[in-house]
Amino acid sequence: MKKMLLVCVSVFLAIAFIGAAQGEEKPIKLGVMFISSGPLGGYGINGQRGVELALEEINASGGVLGRKLAASFGDTKLKAEIAKELAEKFINEDKADFLIGPTSSAVALSLSEIARKHKKVLIVTQAATDTVTGDKFNPYLFSVLSNVMMHSRAGAYYMASKPYKKWMCIGPDYNYGHESWRLFREKLKELKPDVEIVGETFPKLMAKDYSEHIELIRKAKPDAVWCPLWGQDAVNFIKQGKAVKLFDEVKFAFPVGAALETLVPLGKETPSGLYMSSRYFFTSPDSAENRNFVKKYYEKYKEYPDYMAEETYAGVYFIKAALIRAGTTDPDALVKAVEKEPLAWLTPEGWKIMRPEDHQAVEDVVWGETGYSDKFGFAVLTNIQSIQGEQISRTPEELKKVKRVP
Repeated sequence: MKKMLLVCVSVFLAIAFIGAAQGEEKPIKLGVMFISSGPLGGYGINGQRGVELALEEINASGGVLGRKLAASFGDTKLKAEIAKELAEKFINEDKADFLIGPTSSAVALSLSEIARKHKKVLIVTQAATDTVTGDKFNPYLFSVLSNVMMHSRAGAYYMASKPYKKWMCIGPDYNYGHESWRLFREKLKELKPDVEIVGETFPKLMAKDYSEHIELIRKAKPDAVWCPLWGQDAVNFIKQGKAVKLFDEVKFAFPVGAALETLVPLGKETPSGLYMSSRYFFTSPDSAENRNFVKKYYEKYKEYPDYMAEETYAGVYFIKAALIRAGTTDPDALVKAVEKEPLAWLTPEGWKIMRPEDHQAVEDVVWGETGYSDKFGFAVLTNIQSIQGEQISRTPEELKKVKRVP
């Protein structure tokens, strides 16, 4: 009996020691980088909130692999050099296990090289360029949001069924704006060969006056305009266009216009019947997961979640899913585990699937028409249609062209 008691005590002490050791394990660290200041600072604020909420939930449920998650945050100021300095700091000083961000596509391409150099996994949750999972493929980068290619193709499928034949574009004069227009018109012409392109104009990012561009649109007399302006640029353009009744003359399709950073500031000024999309819209889908996310987010921040928050929240949950599959934080082992077969994980917008071939999430894209809501105090999407992820992602032939350089 005494011998058995000693054995039991020894086992208890061993378990207690193991438990204490696990409890003292260092947290899994995330280095988070978005623009968090200036007119576009809402992207970083929303991204940080998404991380905070996900970490609260994951840590409250016991963490991952017996470890808590922790995050450090930095403001890229939308500059590649600052983002690279932040990434180096997170990696070398904070010993981050993962990098998350950024907002800008140009910055994402710079951070991709840092991730490759240090063999550190980078989760892209806001930047939308498709080149980071295509021509500039990097095995240490995973994109968890629908990219510019997917939104442009979704827009083409959505608009092809409508009667507009003459098209032009007004978009921001940098990588994203030009990519969006090229990909949209290529797919639209494939679906509807008789469409005619009558013009294009590309104002600088953060332009103040759009009168010259509005005049170009009027002179070209298109039936419809592809408009990948976003954020404050979209707000300013819509206000100026509405003042001269532009939206009464021409139909507009905004591939990221349904972001709340555009709809909330506009309030009642948003014209009804604009075609818009977003990477996530808080009223869709009507699922338990989404309702729960919106409720928690609103209770915590007194605002509805924009796509920047939800996509970043989903990015943290991708990290959790990848860690569980890999059983380790080792970057090479984790990449290998994720590439073993498609990895599906549940998010507020539904199931996302990480494709092994190009590290791009496959997900549906929603489009709809604007209509003012008394309940919310701003315009929301009505007549929502969901364009299927498999329909708008890279084809098997396109996947074969992705260069998988180690």
